[in-house]
Amino acid sequence: MNMRVDFPAPDACTGGEAEHLVVEGLRRWLAGYQTGNISCWEDAWSLYAGRLGVARARVAVSGLSAYARAINGWAKCGFCLMPHDCPRRCAHEAMAVEALAAWQRGNREAATGIVEELVVSPGLPSTLEATAFFADSLRRVDLRLVSAALPPGARQIPRTHAPSLTRH
Repeated sequence: MNMRVDFPAPDACTGGEAEHLVVEGLRRWLAGYQTGNISCWEDAWSLYAGRLGVARARVAVSGLSAYARAINGWAKCGFCLMPHDCPRRCAHEAMAVEALAAWQRGNREAATGIVEELVVSPGLPSTLEATAFFADSLRRVDLRLVSAALPPGARQIPRTHAPSLTRH
């Protein structure tokens, strides 16, 4: 039997907190792939558990890990990342958030279009599945993403790195 458990959001997870958690989680998780250092994943867990509590973090980090794994494995070019805790977002980070926000809004066409810009075509189905899983995981813990404003020209990112390499 599949039981769904929804967790209410604490007051701290408002005003862009969901977007912040997604970006910082991706930065840390993808850095773990890049460096092979498990402490990056532990940092992501600590961030989520500290902000959401352990039960809610389990749900959200499960989605985060699937999404980051898909992006890491299928990215068209090195997925550009800003340093941890940087207040700015690069185009790749903005697109990753926007794909999730579009999915949460029910705009599957927009989410698919964004994911198509981020990953190579063989990875599209698995990355869309991971996008749906993470977006739904965030929704289950009552984290709603607002539409991220993509920087001008964000969808025309030049290919500068080999697939599956991340840059930090």
